[in-house]
Amino acid sequence: MNEPSCRRYRADWRVAWVCLIGAGLLLSGLQASATDASAQQAARLEAIELLRRSQNESGRRESYLPQAFARIQRGLAGSKDDPLQHGQWLEALWEYHLLNDDHAQARQALERSLQFLTAAGADAALIDRVTCDLSYSLILVGEVAKAKDLLRRAIVSTTQHNDRDLLAELYYGLGDAYRKTGERLVAQRYFEAAYELDQASGNALKISISKQKLGSLARDRGEFRQAIDWHEQALQVFIDERNYRELVTYIELARDYAAQGELRLAQSYAQLALDDPRALPEQRIDASVLLLRLANDQRERAVEASRHATRASKLVRDIETLVNGSSARQKSERARPTHQLQFAEQAIRHYALNRDLANVRAHGQAAIRLARQVASDLRATHDDSLAWLTAAQPVLNEYVKALYELDRPRVLPLLETYYAQQIEPAELRHSGVVGRAYEAEAIDLFERYRTAQRMLVDATAALDRLHPDTTDPRRRQEAKSRLDQALREWDRARDAYLTMYQALAASTPAKEPNVEAAFRALTVPPTDIFIRYFVQEDVSFGVALAGDEIRYFDLPPRSTVQALVQRSLDLLNAPGGGAQVEATLAALAQLLPRDFIRRHANTTRLVIVPDDVMQPLPFSAIDLDERPRTYAPLVAKFEVVRARSLSGYYAARPAPPNAVAKNSDIVVFADPVLGTQPPQRVQAIPSSRAEAASIEQIFATRVITYTGADATSDVLLSPEVRAARVLHIATHGYFSRTTPDIVGLITSNRRGSIDPDGGFIGFTELFSAPFSARLVIVSGCETMRGKDYTGWGVRSLADGFLSQGAGSVIGTLWRVSDAATAALMDGFYRSLHRGAGSSAALQAAQRELLTSRPFADPYYWAGVALASSNRGYDQHSL
Repeated sequence: MNEPSCRRYRADWRVAWVCLIGAGLLLSGLQASATDASAQQAARLEAIELLRRSQNESGRRESYLPQAFARIQRGLAGSKDDPLQHGQWLEALWEYHLLNDDHAQARQALERSLQFLTAAGADAALIDRVTCDLSYSLILVGEVAKAKDLLRRAIVSTTQHNDRDLLAELYYGLGDAYRKTGERLVAQRYFEAAYELDQASGNALKISISKQKLGSLARDRGEFRQAIDWHEQALQVFIDERNYRELVTYIELARDYAAQGELRLAQSYAQLALDDPRALPEQRIDASVLLLRLANDQRERAVEASRHATRASKLVRDIETLVNGSSARQKSERARPTHQLQFAEQAIRHYALNRDLANVRAHGQAAIRLARQVASDLRATHDDSLAWLTAAQPVLNEYVKALYELDRPRVLPLLETYYAQQIEPAELRHSGVVGRAYEAEAIDLFERYRTAQRMLVDATAALDRLHPDTTDPRRRQEAKSRLDQALREWDRARDAYLTMYQALAASTPAKEPNVEAAFRALTVPPTDIFIRYFVQEDVSFGVALAGDEIRYFDLPPRSTVQALVQRSLDLLNAPGGGAQVEATLAALAQLLPRDFIRRHANTTRLVIVPDDVMQPLPFSAIDLDERPRTYAPLVAKFEVVRARSLSGYYAARPAPPNAVAKNSDIVVFADPVLGTQPPQRVQAIPSSRAEAASIEQIFATRVITYTGADATSDVLLSPEVRAARVLHIATHGYFSRTTPDIVGLITSNRRGSIDPDGGFIGFTELFSAPFSARLVIVSGCETMRGKDYTGWGVRSLADGFLSQGAGSVIGTLWRVSDAATAALMDGFYRSLHRGAGSSAALQAAQRELLTSRPFADPYYWAGVALASSNRGYDQHSL
């Protein structure tokens, strides 16, 4: 009995002994592995310290960089069998290439690093940190869309493992990407979020880095004293820490003082940065471009013009060498896109002062190509394309200004070429397009985005209801704080959803059309006068065409035009302005080529391409009659149409898309059931149901109507409604100057929803798919208002319909009268039924109100306007 047990015991003992020996060997191996990893870590830290010292210690780069590179090479060779260590050594190699201004190699190092770290199952925080570094290199080689995508994904990941220090870095990185692409308000919010996390950490260096960016944004807003304070505080910390960002801050201070007009101080700070041996090509370009700008300023003021001309010529050559060298190292024409555009702006100024047209055109055309390339890369992410083109607008302004002075006949063809490729609002998409593999998660993220958008609408409405003169300042501050928090939540929800959106691969922009040849072959019909505006602070003009005649006419600077437009909106926002309104509408006539219009007395249509600052202008109400106490608005004589371009508007009308089965001639969406909570605590719109009834009476069986509880967001998303020939939407529009990013329509709740706030459909969801309607009427309030994109117009509901395929859109410029709009629409549809085109029908309806007793005031009829993509649509709507 005992033998088996003993034998078993001996067998168990032998197994235990073998296991003990194995465990000892494993422990020894683990200790050796740990020792090796520790040695690798120590060697890597030494290499990184050498890299940092080469950057921070003046004049030591040539000594430290080779030493660091030798250690990195040894580390890479010694870690080939350890993916985790190898991946981290590749991160050190990235920093080495960064200091050699070789961002193409830096990018490759980090992409390989991520491959090794992922294969090794590295900690998510380490992967997110490397991702953050990679995004920086991508931005510098012009791949901004991919950089933003990586940062958004890393933020989602880092939020899950709650690494606040890394989250601050990622917020900072995404803020920087948004700033570089022109979205300064979004950048501000991300920088503020990073700054708050940095403050909580107590790291003085990181706090100062965030202060530096916040100071730059303050300067962008015109708050120069605030900018200088932020930058001086940051500078002191960098000096104390002996950190290279000292010279970066010199450049920012130089920009601050230049913006404030203190050119001597600006020049001294810029020269300090340029002369500092620690400066990398990035800082040398920044400092040199600023010095070139200052030299150009002095030349324009005729201050020692010859000396500054010589200095400017040398700076242009030096910057070209730096920029071309950097592009060659990156093997990319898009390398450092913001630097290239800043240089092009000042180079164009320099050559224009020299009256060197050939070089003006060379730099201008190169800048346009670059702007388009980056816009194409950004086209699939939110409003990034439009924001980027707005950021690039200063270089186009300088180019247009130079041509306007040196070669005026090329100006209109240039504008037609540059703006011909309309940038579609490639917005967030509804979850249905994301892809089946991500459907469930995408729906959840999209609903979070919609919830955040709704919270933002509520917070905006709450603040807008508080009168600035009578409300307790404490209540206003609380409401402002809630709005700021809602904006941040909206940013994060939007960017989280964008991680699920599968952006299209960037394509090469289409070959530039020969607009000059097309322009020469094009004749404006004898019935029309075409007017295009270009209104900026330094160059402001319009160009008018009628038949074969073309006329350029000068305009006041942008700030003056903006004040005129705003005054007209303020006075026309309610009836009864009387003499003040008439005087303002007469003053607006200075924005028109009056003599040109009078000379072409037989024309009956004005086709206008307004830029963003003139988009809210009620053109139809402008008084051309110079006699006192005589009001003769444009609409009394002209059909008034807004267009996007000369060549596009007068081109042969494109074939309509395939119609959806069972589509109707006219679909009417009206009188939704309003919620009981803000922001739906608005007046009912009983006349919207009257509009629907009037249209049904005129067109009978050709109309499908959705009213009351049936007027839901889902109706506007349905293919059948989007394919109607005419889509009429009579509901409240949402727009607030406080948060112009958000525009939308009030709808009834979706079926089964018990949300007391009622329905709301925003720009993002509404334009998730195309429209094939020939005409869309959006008769709610301010449906032609939205976020301004300088030079590119306004992101409004009306613009969204045009961008997504609608032929023409009728919208509103202010909070229109419910009853007057119903009367106007009744007249409009009666004319439409008699065979008039939409522009002629709108003119007839407006003239009818103009001559009526109750609605003669321009407030009632001038706020309704027509925008068209092509003449064929507004000539033949049905």
